[in-house]
Amino acid sequence: MIRALALVALLGCDWSLHRMQEQPRCQVHQQTDLLPGGQCDQQPPPGVVAYGPAEPPPPVTRALLERGRDRFARFCAPCHGVAADGDSYVAQVMELRKPPSLVDQAASRLSDERIMTVMATGYGLMPSYAEPLALRDRYAILHFVRAMQGRVVAWSALEPAQRAEAMTWLP
Repeated sequence: MIRALALVALLGCDWSLHRMQEQPRCQVHQQTDLLPGGQCDQQPPPGVVAYGPAEPPPPVTRALLERGRDRFARFCAPCHGVAADGDSYVAQVMELRKPPSLVDQAASRLSDERIMTVMATGYGLMPSYAEPLALRDRYAILHFVRAMQGRVVAWSALEPAQRAEAMTWLP
């Protein structure tokens, strides 16, 4: 009888390992349905000692994009290609699963939070880059990839300082 109950319980379980990789969780500055208020950023209870500072996302500047290009070339391009199209020597010799393009429509539809999570935790054969890349550098790479994807930002969405800097880039 106990064996039968155990078998029924096991058959009712979801044994997908993919589910374990894709658990709902919070990232800094992310919205969520898991916590009250819909934000992952929560005020700690009184008396809690902070583990480390939470950095706000840096503003998108030319310097940040240049930093993103440099970090992308060092950490991402060997697998994802210089043009982020998934065409690299590493991709050519991989037989099971090649690194994906980061500039196709599927990658363009990924949320910023998802891309930041993949950089921080890794995915598939890609290792975590949380240690070698500071949070600010991961944001720089994210914005550089978004620029390579051709994402357009509305002029009205820019802060006054960003508009002023953008004016220096325009011919």
